[in-house]
Parts: sequence; C-alpha cells; structure tokens
Amino acid sequence: MAASLWTSGTTGRPTPDPAPALVRVALQAGATSVAHADIAAMLSGICVALVPAARVGGAALLLREPADPRDPEARRVFGSDTAALRLGELQRRADAGPGPAAERGDRTLTTPDLTRSGPPELAAAAADCGLVRSLSVPVPVAGRTAGVLQLFARGGPDDPLGERLVVALAPVVTALAARLTDVRELARLQLRAAPPSVPEQPDALDRTALIPAARRSPVVPVAPRVPAQRQARHRRHDQG
Repeated sequence: MAASLWTSGTTGRPTPDPAPALVRVALQAGATSVAHADIAAMLSGICVALVPAARVGGAALLLREPADPRDPEARRVFGSDTAALRLGELQRRADAGPGPAAERGDRTLTTPDLTRSGPPELAAAAADCGLVRSLSVPVPVAGRTAGVLQLFARGGPDDPLGERLVVALAPVVTALAARLTDVRELARLQLRAAPPSVPEQPDALDRTALIPAARRSPVVPVAPRVPAQRQARHRRHDQG
C-alpha cells in the first residue's frame, strides 16, 4: 500500500489517511444535480457518507437558513443518524454550542469535551450518546457563512479530529457550498419565472363595488303601481 496513504497514529499503529475517501465524497456531492433532487435527502446523504470516510462517530450539517429558500418551514439541520441529528438540533435551537460559535466566528473549532460544553442539554445529550468530541467547520456560500459542518467522535487514542482531517475536509466543504449555492440560485430563478398571481374576481352580486361612486347612477324612488280599477273609482269620485 502506498506510504502516502498512511501515517503513524498516537499509539504508533498505522492510521489510514482520510483524504482519498473524502475526495470521493466530494466528487459524489459535486456530481449531484439539485434540479429534481430531494434536498433534505441529499444533505443527509452527505452526512451519512462522511462517517466512514472520515472515520468519525457522526456528522451533522447546521444551516443558518432553511435548506430550501422556497419553503420557510424547510429543515435547517441534517445528520448522519439520530444521535448526530439530536446534537445538531439542540445547538441550532439554542443558537449556542461549538457549531453556532464556529459559524459566528467564521473559524474552525475543535471541542475536546462536549460534556463540559454549553448549553446544558447539549452536554447531557453528548454524554448520553457517547459522542463527546466535535470538529466544526464553517461552510461559506456567496461570501458569507451559511452554516457549519460538524463531525463528532467518541474520543480515545485514535481520535481522528485533528488538523489532518480539517485539511482533508476542504474538498467536501467546497462541494457542499456549491450544492447549496445551486439550490438557492434554482429557487431564485423559479420564483422569477412563476406567473404573477391573479387577484380573485368578486362575486357577480358584488360587482357594483368596482364602479367608482361618481359614476354610479343615482337611486330614484319609484311610486307604487295602482291597479286600473282603483284608478277609475278615484276618477268617478272626483267628478261626482
């Protein structure tokens, strides 16, 4: 096996370089068309693929805005599994924790012990699922940070969350940013191409409301119609 694909770990055992596997994830993400894709499934799938490629315990993507700009209720957190999704949602909901901190500071952030990190719900959830370390990498879109890609590990001597992984993740972050840019641009074009909404026509009985007051015909009272027989009796009475 090529020596360039292996380095010595902290215990002296050979550790595989994650770069080749992460390049494959980046290529797969880059080749995905967003025109007819399920955006949530695509982003969750990237998180799933990152786990074996980076040799981590979990992965999550925390977006600042909904993934699909056409749907304000669209998801903003995606994960490789239930545990990673839970950790991501706790941080997004509280707008606190290493993920949002890396997002606000626009810098990569390594957290050695999530069980000692805020918010308290995040610390408790990390202890519960065993994902106690994290690496948070900002994802830039259109010149600003759109979210953060977060990898989780269980700790120990073979912990993969280090500088080498930060460098190896660069192609994945670039491909992910490109896909998010495509999603937003497609949404913008579709909104521009949509026909203008037509106001509802008023009910037929209500059409006079559309006529300006100055042009409406005045209402002239009509005298009640008197039967012909009664008119004749009145004439004979007047003549007598």
